[in-house]
Amino acid sequence: MPDKIGVGAFWADAENLFETARQASQSGSPDCDWAILIGPQGDIRMLEAAGWALPSLLAQHGAETAYRVTREGGRVCLEGRRGSQTCLLRSESPAAAARHLLGCRLPPAAWNPPRAALLAEAASTPPTEESCRILA
Repeated sequence: MPDKIGVGAFWADAENLFETARQASQSGSPDCDWAILIGPQGDIRMLEAAGWALPSLLAQHGAETAYRVTREGGRVCLEGRRGSQTCLLRSESPAAAARHLLGCRLPPAAWNPPRAALLAEAASTPPTEESCRILA
């Protein structure tokens, strides 16, 4: 039973950290590369993760659990490790998600979130070159 509690906490923490990082990215927070380390007694440390792999962070700091959160260009990636348990959660930037949904290629720098009415209009018909130009 203790393993199930540990697995549940590991995944719950990963999901919470990932969602927080996604919201921060969507609100315009700057790119980052952070490690969140949880020690055997539950102590939490947060530090820059650039140049570190999770196993090295765990060993160097005597942590039981490590998460690495990277936000870059609207994308979010969370890696987690606790013993033999690992996880990897990723999200795309809003521009990349829009390109996939609309089936067209928007230049990454040209993406500005469209008004709701424009999205509704674009969603009611199959994507066309004109739709892509309107959204660009």
